[in-house]
Amino acid sequence: MENKIKEIPIEYIETDEKIVSIRNAQSEEAIGRYMEKYESGTSKPISVKEIDRQHYILIDGHHRIEAMKRLKKRKIDAKIIDVSDKDIYSKAVEENVEHGVSLTKDEEENILLNFIDTFKSDEEIAKVFHLARRTINDRINKNPTLKMARTAKSKVPTINYFLEGKKQCDIAKDLDITEGSVSQRIKNWMDGIKELYESGTTKEEIINIQDEKNINLTSDKLNELIEEDLNKIIHGDCLKEIPRIEDGSVDCVIIDPPYGIDFQSNYKKEKFDKIKNDTNDSFKLLDNSLEKVKPKMKKDSHIYIFTSWKVFDKVKPIIEKHFEIKNCLIWNKEDRGMGDLNGNYAESYEMIIFATQGKRKLYSEKRPMNILNFSRTENSEHPTQKPVELLKELIENSTKESQVVLDYFLGSGSTVIAAKEVGRKWLGIELEEEYIDVINGRLK
Repeated sequence: MENKIKEIPIEYIETDEKIVSIRNAQSEEAIGRYMEKYESGTSKPISVKEIDRQHYILIDGHHRIEAMKRLKKRKIDAKIIDVSDKDIYSKAVEENVEHGVSLTKDEEENILLNFIDTFKSDEEIAKVFHLARRTINDRINKNPTLKMARTAKSKVPTINYFLEGKKQCDIAKDLDITEGSVSQRIKNWMDGIKELYESGTTKEEIINIQDEKNINLTSDKLNELIEEDLNKIIHGDCLKEIPRIEDGSVDCVIIDPPYGIDFQSNYKKEKFDKIKNDTNDSFKLLDNSLEKVKPKMKKDSHIYIFTSWKVFDKVKPIIEKHFEIKNCLIWNKEDRGMGDLNGNYAESYEMIIFATQGKRKLYSEKRPMNILNFSRTENSEHPTQKPVELLKELIENSTKESQVVLDYFLGSGSTVIAAKEVGRKWLGIELEEEYIDVINGRLK
């Protein structure tokens, strides 16, 4: 893409002290030469970074600006350079080098010191100067001031070379340090990365932290360094734990959230306690959780949400805020439920809202029906325990082997057990401590 050239008022152009320092002083000879060129119409435009329509940072053209001022001109042609704040100094040096006017020894040393101070690698510096990396390396190693500065700042280049895939012996040679120092610096850095991740810092946050330190850590490289944090149970509040999951990593979500009906199971002689949060607060919990889980799911993914006909009218619009509802599946329990034995029809089904993000297809060989016939469990481990075989059916319809299934209202763990049995990766979150042992026991 070509850089745009436009005429801008000189008063809108600001200078940067660091860029000004590239040259030790303005040359009267150069200013005079540019005055002649502007009068003859042969001068090239200056280079600027546009901040907004009335603010520009001068990248290259200090002599030309001065020439135009002396000619009493108010506007100047400028080439708009698209460059980040981080790279603007490098671009300014490169533009100066391309003029063909040699840098003095002091000017070059000052530039190299600035690059070392901002942790530029020899390869990055070489690109700016249009020289071979070995040439830059030799110039730094032959200059005691530069060599001492790089030794003091060599931690970041060490890590960046490591991330580029360089061998440790080559890193040591390039930075003129021992291989032992290289190895120790890499180990300390990797230990720090793992410590950040294990303390709950997200991968995105880790990358941002490294970027602030001028370390060029990509998401792909971070994934290589940190093993996929899957196939594990997390004890905690889903609203706090979901944000820690990597963005765009989940293929399918299956959840059985509190229904908001203050449910207490009677389906065994010894009653369970009432389900926590199974009140009107459950609708807010569902809404908040779906908002948080949406970015964690792949752009084409599925979600299944168990619910009851009693709250369907409240749950449906919440789900529609975040996902496209495709169907309402009916789980036929093939048995009568408890309740008003004489005055009401027996409850024998539950609803499962099937929704999508993007355009993910179903993987079943035949188009599946929206009536699912699976016998209910005895609820021996949890008051709303779901059959593993039912969950396996949903998982196999929506994922392929080794893809990721998430359940953040895990209960007794049936979803992750089903995922494990059909060869999927899984992640489960459960608030109630009493069920963590139950889940781990069932997984064994």
